[in-house]
This record gives sequence, C-alpha cells and structure tokens, in this order.
Amino acid sequence: MRRLAVALLTGLAFASPAWALDTRPYRYERPLKVPVTDKPIWFVPDRELYGHARIGFGDLRILDSEGNQVPWRILPRPRSPRPVAVGVINAGRQGNAAVALLDLGPRRRLRYRLELDIPDRGFVSRVEVLGTDDRRTYTHLSTSVIYDVEGAEGTARSTVVTFRPSDFRYLEVRAPGVSRIDGATVSGQAPSPHALGQRTGPNVSTEGRTTRVELNLDFPKVPVDALDVSARTPRYDRPVTVEGSNDGKLWQPLASARVYRFRDSVASGLDRVPTTRIGIEGRHRYLRLSIDNGDDRPLRGIDVQPLAYSRPLLAAGGHPRPLRAIYGDPLARPPVYDFARLPAPKPTRFALGSLGPERRNQLFEPPPDTRSFAARHSSVVTVALVLAAMAAAAAGALALRRRA
Repeated sequence: MRRLAVALLTGLAFASPAWALDTRPYRYERPLKVPVTDKPIWFVPDRELYGHARIGFGDLRILDSEGNQVPWRILPRPRSPRPVAVGVINAGRQGNAAVALLDLGPRRRLRYRLELDIPDRGFVSRVEVLGTDDRRTYTHLSTSVIYDVEGAEGTARSTVVTFRPSDFRYLEVRAPGVSRIDGATVSGQAPSPHALGQRTGPNVSTEGRTTRVELNLDFPKVPVDALDVSARTPRYDRPVTVEGSNDGKLWQPLASARVYRFRDSVASGLDRVPTTRIGIEGRHRYLRLSIDNGDDRPLRGIDVQPLAYSRPLLAAGGHPRPLRAIYGDPLARPPVYDFARLPAPKPTRFALGSLGPERRNQLFEPPPDTRSFAARHSSVVTVALVLAAMAAAAAGALALRRRA
C-alpha cells in the first residue's frame, strides 16, 4: 500500500499541467518575429501556413520561450460601409455630356465609389469625376467606364464609378453619351482583395471551342476570393466556368460568369487592358477557367490574377520572446482561449509581426497507425483473396475432373 502511495505521488509530481503542450505531433514550426513590445501581435498567414495547417487553423499553436501557449484569434474582416444617397445640387447638360454636382455633406469622410442613377438604355460612357470644396477649383479624381449593352447572355449593365479615396464635400460628374444623371449613392473606403503573387504564370490551352486557363498556387487550401481576367482581344463577351482542385484530379465547380470587354472600355482612363472580376469562394491549390469561344477565335493574351482578402491573426502580447508557431497535426483539437472570446483590442494597439521560414519540427513523431491490419495492408489482403479464389477455382475444377 505504501509503495502504491509513493508511486502515485511521484506520478503527480512529474505530470504535465493541463495547459502544457506535447509538440511531437506537430510536423512544422517557424519563428513568429515580433518587435520589443507588450502589445498584441498582428500577423498575416501565408501559403505555407494555409497549405500545411488545417482549414480554420485548428492545429495552430503559438509558444513562447518558456514553452507556454500564447493565445491567438482570427480577426473579423472589416465590413463595407453602406452606400448613402447624396443630394444633387445641379443637374443638366454641357455639350453632349450629362453633368451633375453632388453634395456629400459637411462631415469629412473618405469616399471612393459612386453608383449613378441613369435612366438610359444602350450606352457606353467614359465618366469623369472631379472633387471640390469651394466649387471654384476642381481636382480630377478618375475617368471610369459605365455601360448598358446587349450581350450573348442578355443585358450587361454597370453604372458604378470608382475614384481615388478623397474627402471632398462636392463631386462633379460628367457623363458623355447619356441623357441625364438623376441621382447617386456614395460609398466609403471598403476593404479590397490584394493580388496573390504567383511563381509561374497561367497555363493557357485551347481545344475545340474551349480555352482553358490553369493556375497553380503552389500549396493546397489557399483562399481565393476573386479572379481578375483580362485579354488583348479588343472586344468580346464569353461565358466562363471556374473550378478548383487541391490534387489536380478532382475538380469542384466554383462559379459561372462571363468575361467581357466592350469598345472604349478603358479602365480608369489608364493605358492598360481592362479586367473582368469574378467573385469566388475557393480554397484550392489549382484553379481552372474554361472559356467558351463559340465560333470565334480564342482570346489573345489572356491573363488571370487571383485575389484574396487579408485574413490576419492576432496573438496576445506580454509573453517572453522568442515566439514560434507550430502546426501540422491533423488530430489536434481546436484551441479554446479567453482571448478569442473577449472584445478585440483597437487596431492602434497592435504590433506588426511576421512569420519566419517554415521548417520541420525536430521533435515530430507521426501518430501511431491505429487502423486494422486489412486497412494498413490492403494490397496484401487483395493478393491473398485473389490467390484464395484461384485456389478454390482450381480445387473445384479438379473435383469435377475426378467425378468425370
């Protein structure tokens, strides 16, 4: 009895606390570089983290220099401001252009987008936007294209005008080729997706009436929120389907849309090829676009740029450095931290961190294989079954021959 008590006490003395972490099941590790500060640490996942961690980062752990866990959370994406109707002070015509002066109100706010109320049908117009505070001197903000045209899939219409963010009180809008501007709504600065750099360009091939464009993002499960598609062909309007795959064999449909370019559709007045943006919700290594050319020639100079919104993570501050991130355990349960449930700190209190190079965890040990013998050696079982079937067939044939 005394020996049992001593053994129990010894086990309790050397037992790990509940919050201690066994790092052996985690395949990958990397440093989390942070400045000398106690502020919460803001950092952005990269393709390696997306590709080797579970979706949602349920197997991600951050450890400090003493081996203790550093709580972390996923930050929510900022919401886009709601469009607000603005007053039209003056509306009329100057030559062949409809002109309107819009009053955005005395409160200073950054604006970047207008949606115009235009009653016309069948037009393509290059709209100029100018800003002013005193209604005497004007600053040119952008030249954008609006349109309403008939296409192969019906009418395509867009009266959205974007311009560089500004806080002017008044905006003057000039739209050649339309009868009038009846009103407008204005939007503030909204989060926009950023381009995902690619090591290799798109692979373009044409077979029959279909052109296929394939992208390789190097790692599986990489989030993509939109695709910008452009071509050098001067004018086109064609259906396109988008698919995603993580192994290059099994493809999942993501979107059906159209790629188009109309006459005079020069983006924002700049000397560059305009793009069609296709929204998707993909988490794949490979993306494939199939463009239906109909009886037209394939598009020339096709380019596709994948875009993604920022999905930053926030780690708690005040832990001894250096910090490291570990991940790559498919069986790990998602962490549960108070830090993830409490209100997030204000962005002004964040410290900017970054992930260092990925490497294999030196303590990694693969989990034991708990599958049955048949599951672990399916090929051996298959061969044994084939041999048994052949033996049974041979025995049956021999028995029939003896009877004969």
